[in-house]
Amino acid sequence: MSHPELTIRGVLLPIRIGCSAEERRDPQPIEIDVTVRFETPPQGMITDRLEDTVSFDALVQTIKEVVLNREFSLIEHLANEIFTALRSVVGPDHELRITVRKVSPPIPEITKGAEFTVGD
Repeated sequence: MSHPELTIRGVLLPIRIGCSAEERRDPQPIEIDVTVRFETPPQGMITDRLEDTVSFDALVQTIKEVVLNREFSLIEHLANEIFTALRSVVGPDHELRITVRKVSPPIPEITKGAEFTVGD
């Protein structure tokens, strides 16, 4: 069996992010994607029990804790902060990949957002 993956796409949160104080003044919509590649299949595949896999809610709540009451200048830094926090939820035995997408960067020519991905 290949390595199974869990992917959560489009966690949408308002985050204060931008290079200038003016850009950070109002929260902007940021999308976050999370992929966990399991080294060994999660037991939840057999048991059908939430405690035997990685919980969507635990991942999202951890992301919310990272961004709550904080400001970020760069999506690169935000992605790394989320990656570091989620590593404790996922554990060291599984690969983790985080993509942070700035939905509407303040550059008119960018029409489909800007994203940064970090992972194992």
